[in-house]
Amino acid sequence: MTAVDTGLAAEYAAIYAYGAMAVHLDGDPRTLAEALESEHRSRRDALLDYYDAHGLEAAPSQAGYDIEHVEDAAGAEAVLLAVELNVTTAWRSGVAATEPTEREISMRMYADSAVSLARWRLAVGQPFADPWPGRPE
Repeated sequence: MTAVDTGLAAEYAAIYAYGAMAVHLDGDPRTLAEALESEHRSRRDALLDYYDAHGLEAAPSQAGYDIEHVEDAAGAEAVLLAVELNVTTAWRSGVAATEPTEREISMRMYADSAVSLARWRLAVGQPFADPWPGRPE
């Protein structure tokens, strides 16, 4: 599995999670959740275009993903925070790829996902200043 494959899998999982969690949100958090889901869809589409352009076969999304069952906005916000961190971590790991194109894609996606993570952290009242989001502790 390549770094791009790992990142694509994380983007698929994020799209699924946003679809499942947005129903528990309203107001500004819901608006942001919808915007971030759209960004994940755009990243996924760009990755699928990359696969097509290079004659590669992308793995399909799964029928479902194992996410925590929640019943309120606070639970949904926590799940989406974890999802954004997972996506950022997936792309950060790809920055170390030895293949130049994979590294370039991973760096661009890492930067985009770090911004998404910071936006979500702000939305749920957490500090967003992390110079290397997704870095193992």
